[in-house]
Amino acid sequence: MEITLEQVERLREKADVSYGQAKAALEYSGGNLLDALIYLEEQGVIPRPEDAYYSTKNEAPPPPPQELPVLQVKPESKQKKHKRRGVRHLLRWLRRILLDNELEIWRKGQPITAVPMLILLILVFCLPWIAIPLLILGLFLGFRYQIAGPDLENDTINGMMDSAASTAADVGRQVMDELKNQHEKYNNRKK
Repeated sequence: MEITLEQVERLREKADVSYGQAKAALEYSGGNLLDALIYLEEQGVIPRPEDAYYSTKNEAPPPPPQELPVLQVKPESKQKKHKRRGVRHLLRWLRRILLDNELEIWRKGQPITAVPMLILLILVFCLPWIAIPLLILGLFLGFRYQIAGPDLENDTINGMMDSAASTAADVGRQVMDELKNQHEKYNNRKK
């Protein structure tokens, strides 16, 4: 089934997700908005209300969790607990920044693809001689880049990226005009 931009935007209104996540969820669910929302909840992309269970299939909700016996644990020092909590918080923050935020690539007002920030950073740090020139070449070929996601989406950053894309497109047009003029001069001299 062909997923339309309207379906993606409608899902993004209901759930705070990126274009790529919304499109993937709709493709997975065959274009069904409810199934896509449930899929996003199951994947942990959007929070599920506590004690809520939704299904479009004839399934019974899972049984409520049973209380487990309390284990006696030796008290840890507050400093160790704080360090572990800090590390867990840092890892959750990094995961959210690197996986939930994306670099969207657009051309002529249409989204082409979205790349998670983790993949982008891996490419830029491991293959900078390929990734960076490709990103710059994309600017000259009319591609636009936009950061989307709950943490990094920022009008200032996206505005600067749009300005850089416009400048690169202008420079590209000037270079092409200059090459065309040089070619015409060369052809006129040959005659």
